[in-house]
Parts: sequence; C-alpha cells; structure tokens
Amino acid sequence: MGRQAWKMARAIGTISLAVALLGCGRTGSLPPAAVATRAGTEELRELLDTLRRAAGAPGAILGVLTKDGRLQLVTSGYADKETQRPIASADPYFLGSITKTYTAVTVLRLVEQGRLSLDDSLTRWFPSFPGGSKITVRHLLAQTSGLKDFYVYLYLRPNRAEMIEFVTKRWTEQELLVLSARFGSYFEPGAGWDYSSTNYYLLGVIAERVTGLSIQNAYRRYVFEPLGIRRTWLHGREEPRGAVPVGYMGKVAGWKHSEMFGELGATTVLDRSSVELSAGGLIAPAEEALRFLHELLAGKLLSRASLDLMLQFRPTRPLGVSDSSTVSPDRSDGYGLGLVRMELPGVTLLGHGGLYNGHTAGLWYLADQGVTVALYVNRGFIDQRGILHRLLPEIIREAARRHPARGG
Repeated sequence: MGRQAWKMARAIGTISLAVALLGCGRTGSLPPAAVATRAGTEELRELLDTLRRAAGAPGAILGVLTKDGRLQLVTSGYADKETQRPIASADPYFLGSITKTYTAVTVLRLVEQGRLSLDDSLTRWFPSFPGGSKITVRHLLAQTSGLKDFYVYLYLRPNRAEMIEFVTKRWTEQELLVLSARFGSYFEPGAGWDYSSTNYYLLGVIAERVTGLSIQNAYRRYVFEPLGIRRTWLHGREEPRGAVPVGYMGKVAGWKHSEMFGELGATTVLDRSSVELSAGGLIAPAEEALRFLHELLAGKLLSRASLDLMLQFRPTRPLGVSDSSTVSPDRSDGYGLGLVRMELPGVTLLGHGGLYNGHTAGLWYLADQGVTVALYVNRGFIDQRGILHRLLPEIIREAARRHPARGG
C-alpha cells in the first residue's frame, strides 16, 4: 500500500475505535431485587427509541448497572428488520474492539503470575519480527508500538470480491503474523500513539504461547470463570451461544465498498469473518458485558497495582467526534492499557467502544456516578459518542433518584 493508501487506512482504522464509540438467564445472575422500576425503564426506552431512529438503525440494546447491583435492560426495534424479529435484552452481540479490554486483562493476569513481563520484547515470542527487539508488551497494550493496522489492509483491497475474500478467509496464525510485520510502523516504539488492532492480535498470540491454551480458553480461565460468565464466546473459534442480531450498514464516506449495502443493507457476508480474534472477536449479552467491566473496576479480576496501570491514560485526540458539543472543554480523552477514557461535557467515561462491520457497541463506566452502561446498535459507523451524550443525562438523573446525595 502506498503512502496515500495508508493515510486513508489510518483514518479508517481509527474509526474502529473512534466512530464506534465514538465509533439472560444464567447461573449466578443478579437477584430479582435488582430489576429497575417500570417508570425509569419506560423513560429510557422512549429516549433510546428516539435516538435509535435518528441513527437509522433497526435495533438497539441499552444496559445500565448501578453501584448497588440494580440492573436495567431496555431494547428498541428489531434484531432482523427483514423478518421483523424484535431485538431482545438477552441477545448476544458483537463486542468488536471491546474485546481488547478482555485481552488486556488476560495478559495482565499472566503478568501478575510472573509468566510474562510488560517489558518483554516481541523477539521473546516472535524472534524474527522486524524491529521486535524495540517493541514491548507494554507498547502493544498502550497502542504505542507504532505498528500499522493490518486489518485495514484487508478492508481496503481495491477489488470488492478480493476484499470479501480477504475479510472472510480462514487465515492461519503464520499468515496473520506475516501480515502483522508486513507494513512496518508509523513511528518508533513509545514515540507516539496510534490505534492499531495489530497490537491486540499479537497480544492474543503471546497469551496462547505463554499458557499453552487457545485464546478463547485463556479468556475462560482468567476472565469468564472467575465471574461466572457463560454466554460470552469468541466468534469463529467457538459454537454460538445464542442468536446474534443482524448487522446493517449504509454508505460510509471514504470506503467505496460500502456501496454494496445501499442505503441500509445487511452485513452478513462480512460478519462471517473470524480474523478479529483477540482484537475484536468476542460476542456477549449486555448483562455479562456489564458484569465484566463492573467487576474489573471493582478490583475483582486484577490487583490494585495492575488496575492502576490500566488506568494510566495517555492523552489522545478527541475520539469519534462529529459534534464539538460532545467534547469536554477542559479534559482530554485518553488510552491506558486496554481501556479508553472518554471525556464528555461533565461526564468521564472509562471503558471501550467497538465496531464490527454492521454492529456498534460500547461498554462504559461513569466514574463519578458508579454506573456501568452497555450500548449496542445493529448499524455500523454511527455516532455513538453523540448517542451517549443524549442518553447519559437521563441515566444519571435516574441513578440520582434512586441514590439521592446525602447532606453533610
């Protein structure tokens, strides 16, 4: 790919984080007392319905988990607009790049066990990786390796049939490692910040080599089993544990192949892809995603020291901005070790966003309110930051009604 192609690739690659943000029944589930009041749920559903329609999306799921364990799950629209199957609160959905947070936790668990060091270089695990002696595990986690995003190369093939073939091909590990090294870097390791899913693909392979487990079984051992998570799985590597909503997409500026979807078409042909793996391949229901982030930030998965490392944010450009009114005037967005800090006016969010073709997802913790929010919309490339900007005031008001501030 030439310089101009990589300039476009860089822009579209950032969309995977930026535009996507930015942008059930199970054993051990929350008790019946954790169900929200009908009034609060109906208000949120009406607002979600309005915002979903404005985004031109068939369906949406919103989950809210308060600090005392009260769970709200509301839905709007359809999981499949052709059959008009309603979207359900228990429907599992593509997490996209939210997977990166799960990968980061798995890697940090291995660091805590002494089986891996943040200062290990790539050459320990990939001896022939170009420039690998300068790139560390810490660089990969923090998105400061400089490595270009090979996933963008797959989606920017000039021929549409070739693009579909490349995106949906069953790549071998060796082929993906070659792609990871093929395109070089934007900058020297540690000298800058740029979002690249290549980093998190490599972290998944490292976790497999350290543990001798497949990455899906590493997630199970280090993340899912400690939290009683049973309905989350890795797309393309495990059997589905439920019906996933159909994803949709319209025309996307800068990506000519999106014309294949017309005004709004199903992305089923691309959703067969299994190449995202540890960079973006997990599927989960909202309730389990909420539990993961809530328990992670409560210190249930990592030591305080490891969690503090995740929360050391390097300032970044505003992520997924389509409207300047959604940007904090005095605080910057940032990226830690597998966690994003997103600053909306008056609200700090910690978590991650995800884009998987026709699926947009977000998983966020409202730092000042102690509330965890999961959002899923079955349309790709929507303004998730703008939707959150509209949703969060109502979520915060509802939380305040249930937990009024006490006077001194």
